[in-house]
Amino acid sequence: MKVQENLRDIARKLLVNKEATLVIGYAPGSEVSRVIPAFIRKEEEVDHLIWNPLCVNNLAKYLLDYNQEPGKVAVVVKGCDSRAIVRLIQDNQIPREKIIILGIPCPGLLDPETVASRLNPNTQILSASLNEQAFSIQTEEGIFTFSRNESLLEKCRSCEHHTPVIADFMLGEEIPPANRVDPFEKVKKLEDLPVKDRSDYWDKQFQRCLRCYACRNVCPACTCRECVFDQAEPCWIAKANNLSENTAFHLIRAFHVAGRCVDCGECDRVCPVNIPLTLLNRKILKDIKDLFNVPTPGTNLNELPPLGSFTNSDPDEFM
Repeated sequence: MKVQENLRDIARKLLVNKEATLVIGYAPGSEVSRVIPAFIRKEEEVDHLIWNPLCVNNLAKYLLDYNQEPGKVAVVVKGCDSRAIVRLIQDNQIPREKIIILGIPCPGLLDPETVASRLNPNTQILSASLNEQAFSIQTEEGIFTFSRNESLLEKCRSCEHHTPVIADFMLGEEIPPANRVDPFEKVKKLEDLPVKDRSDYWDKQFQRCLRCYACRNVCPACTCRECVFDQAEPCWIAKANNLSENTAFHLIRAFHVAGRCVDCGECDRVCPVNIPLTLLNRKILKDIKDLFNVPTPGTNLNELPPLGSFTNSDPDEFM
């Protein structure tokens, strides 16, 4: 739990020295398999901060709620989360000098559902560790081991950046790139299907949509002051919840974040009906990589997204 100790030490110093007025991190949730965002303003609250393999949430989006904070805001980020920070800065949503980035090199996260199936929800995690084979979780009721192969969170299997791409404080040792699953493996399989089968696949997914907009609300690339789906004209508010309207919503949103989606997987995590939204966004991400030969958005603070800039070398087959 060295990272957790470092996190608390740095957070305490930032607040005591008034270098930050707010620290956004993780705290225990109402059950052992969940963590919740923590908003720490006082020195005595710092010990609420935790770090363990269940800290799945991307906290970057909360910065939009505090971009008018009188002082600086410190935020905890993993590798995938750090790309979202870069996107928010590049989108001029929050100035770089306003943020103190607390980077945590992340070797991979546990699937909360797997933990919930084995642990008493009322117990408490005392420590956690991870090696190449397994997660080891020590709780008040003993030590539990979870096979890495079976319990690793799906998005972590294709993780591109274990170490944050941007940080003011690195709270652990950097983790070098490792062998990973091809993030576009499922996209390629879907691309190989006949058009009708692909259409049927997405119809089956989108017909479950509740239009709760959780995917939009959690997405660090969705930063419009007024979303098109909240506009009275052309009357998207209270649109009928049917397959046609649901399909329109998801396709419009996917193209709105094209070239800006950082592949953090938050849309998948929050969807209450388990629509594979990452698969949809990765299809567009794959096409953009193929067309422009660019890294995943958010990888480099000094490299603008391909659909947000122009160069003479851009492909022009459409002309």
